[in-house]
Amino acid sequence: MHRSSSISSKITSLMNDRERTQVAESIEHYSNAGLSRVTPDLLEMVWDRTQDGMLLTDSDGLIVAVNAAFCGLTGMSEQELVGFPFTVIYDSTTDRKAVFDTYLELVRSQRIPRKYEQELHLNSGHCVEVEIITSTLVDDAQETYVLTEYRDISDRKRWERAMHLSEVRYRSLFENAVLPMYESTIDGKLTNANIAMMQLLGYDSFAELLALNLETDVYVHPEQRMSFLDRIQSGTETRPAELQLKRKDGSTIIVLAHTRILKDENGLVIGFEGVLENIAEQKELEQQVQANIKKLEANREELTRLNAQKDKILAIVSHDLRSPFSSILGFCDLLKSEFTTLTDKEKLEYIGFINEAAMQQLAMVNSILDWSRIETGRINMRVQPLDLRSLVSTVATSMLGLAMKKGIAIRYTVPEETILPADEQLIRRLLLNLVGNALKFTPANGTVSIDVTADTAGQLVMSVSDTGVGIPAEDLGKLFRIEEKYSRQGLQGENGTGLGLPMCYEIMKKHNGTIEAVSEEGRGTSFILTFNKLVRSTCKKVLVVDDQVGNRLIISRFMKRISEGSEIFFAETAKEALTMMATNVPDLIITDYHMPQMNGLEFLRAVRNDERTKNMPVILVSGANLEEHVHTDMMTKILRKPINFNELKGVMQTIQF
Repeated sequence: MHRSSSISSKITSLMNDRERTQVAESIEHYSNAGLSRVTPDLLEMVWDRTQDGMLLTDSDGLIVAVNAAFCGLTGMSEQELVGFPFTVIYDSTTDRKAVFDTYLELVRSQRIPRKYEQELHLNSGHCVEVEIITSTLVDDAQETYVLTEYRDISDRKRWERAMHLSEVRYRSLFENAVLPMYESTIDGKLTNANIAMMQLLGYDSFAELLALNLETDVYVHPEQRMSFLDRIQSGTETRPAELQLKRKDGSTIIVLAHTRILKDENGLVIGFEGVLENIAEQKELEQQVQANIKKLEANREELTRLNAQKDKILAIVSHDLRSPFSSILGFCDLLKSEFTTLTDKEKLEYIGFINEAAMQQLAMVNSILDWSRIETGRINMRVQPLDLRSLVSTVATSMLGLAMKKGIAIRYTVPEETILPADEQLIRRLLLNLVGNALKFTPANGTVSIDVTADTAGQLVMSVSDTGVGIPAEDLGKLFRIEEKYSRQGLQGENGTGLGLPMCYEIMKKHNGTIEAVSEEGRGTSFILTFNKLVRSTCKKVLVVDDQVGNRLIISRFMKRISEGSEIFFAETAKEALTMMATNVPDLIITDYHMPQMNGLEFLRAVRNDERTKNMPVILVSGANLEEHVHTDMMTKILRKPINFNELKGVMQTIQF
């Protein structure tokens, strides 16, 4: 079929009145021309100049006419197309017969699709995606034709696929992001959220999330959301904000919110989107850092104080250590140079002065050494149940000779079976020091009393009182400070070192107790010692740490006999024990020394460095001598292997829970 006005005539003749009107209306849409102007020449121009491929086929599937755009689309000429089956445009990969048969069936049944999209594999080797629009035309002879418009949509489809891929990737990135992400409306309803957001808030499904009201269900402080959003919308809030949120289980978390406003095409705010960062661990770490900084500051201040104290002590002690030597050396020089001219009485007198100065020097050195060992923790406490009545009686008896010589009475009042968990040697030294001081400053016919009572708080209170000369009020604050080295001569000229009371203070510290002085000049002095009395309570939870199952079994059996009803749980290593203690804090720890990864001493340091367990009783079990390495106190005990029941029971009786 040759291209001529016969094409337009043919198409025009095929159109019924309704279809001609549709064409006219379509043309009028662009040219405002009426139906009267739809001429064959105009249709010819439309046919030639449209950018969409136009194909006219008959009921037998043969091509009747094509336009230039269709030739360009298929890469074939009009001569290669007209008069041939329409399937001539397809390549060999297409089942041409099936396509052709389907076309014939659709024409006969008048079920040809009006509009659809298809990917064409063309005979030219190209593959194009097209949008196909069909119209069925019938001529006066009732011959059926199909007018098909092919619009190349390859670029659009590539763009749509790219957009879809981008959306899929975005959705995947959004849903699988590590950080919680969300979108919400102004009134506080979630419209989108990812898996991380669901996990952060502890919900099991997105449906639960979408049903939440952020202000009342998620924010711990609802007013915080409104304030935050007001700042966001006003532009005054540009930095991430710390927010407290509620989880499904009621627990709270602290998050850092990075939020952005969502606006519509008119610039109106329609919602918010953002990313949340769980900073609970970070905040906890910050708090730990701050706590450690405070500890370091406190340690620095304490070290500064101790350093100043040390300098002052050295200045005082160096003077006091040199002073007796002046007397010793002076009298030695006199004896050496004038020995032949001195009388025997003078020689004995000089030797007495030398002896007195040497004894004073020895007392000074011993006091300094004792104080230093106690203050630095180099004296290991052997805490055991102590019968105070027996100990006080022993101290009073040992001081009775000196008291009788001075004409002073010693009395004591201690209830029967008054038991105190303490180091016997240290408490003995404490009482000897205080009673000795009392005798030094009490005149003849005076009284020194030792009394033990229990106060209303259940504490054990011991007082050492005298009817002596008393201590000036302005000096009471100096008594226990080593750097003051407070000392006065006794009523009979006795000299002191000034270190006895500071040593008493350190002994009481070692026993978690206190010492204070109450005095009135001319009426006497009382030193009041307060101990935390042993209050026995059920040891509900005992953690046994030992890598040997046999040792764990023996200790657990002993503990069940000592503390019935106790819950005993085990750990094979110190690291396992620390992990368990993070969620289950015991009342008592019994740990072996020799263990893999972390030994008992390292484990003990970790326990003491934790605020929750720093005052927890710990029994350290070892076959080695640990006294040189461990500073024992009221909360740290040492048991030597092999453990026996009575030894463990005795140690348990000294522990205060």
